[in-house]
Amino acid sequence: MKIERLILEPLDNNCYILSENNCAIIIDPSSEENKIEEYLTKNNLTLISIFITHYHFDHIGALDYFIKKYNVKVYDYKQIGKFKEGPFKFQVISTKGHSNDSVSFYFENSKDLFVGDFVFEGSIGRMDLEDGDEEEMSYSLRELKKFDKNTKIYPGHGNTTTLSHELLNNPYL
Repeated sequence: MKIERLILEPLDNNCYILSENNCAIIIDPSSEENKIEEYLTKNNLTLISIFITHYHFDHIGALDYFIKKYNVKVYDYKQIGKFKEGPFKFQVISTKGHSNDSVSFYFENSKDLFVGDFVFEGSIGRMDLEDGDEEEMSYSLRELKKFDKNTKIYPGHGNTTTLSHELLNNPYL
């Protein structure tokens, strides 16, 4: 599985495009649909689904565009569990705390975890917004610690990290 990160507006959001066998998944199409389209076209990729880690404005700006144009399935907080979509096998995991609709997408075979604004390198998502919850965040962080320590963490903003790095360096873990 190839993972491409596009840093997009409005808040330097990480939009990820996962591809395998010319099939693609977009994670958090924050905005700038033209840049996402350009990548899909340049790499001859067919969009098969969209993953939304949470519905804050800065993560979904181009969502309607891609739904209307491609008529693809959207995975979000309503689909908790294990799934297969095209060549991709993944799990949708509730990781509430930053918001009540926060989920993470885990690809067990490659140990890749896409977390939105749940965890960042050295920090966690803020909980002072309308639907943030410290108790839920605490529970989600305890669950995160159960993952394989080699798991790569792909946040909604900032750098990719690993669970082992965060366990050693993130004061919240």
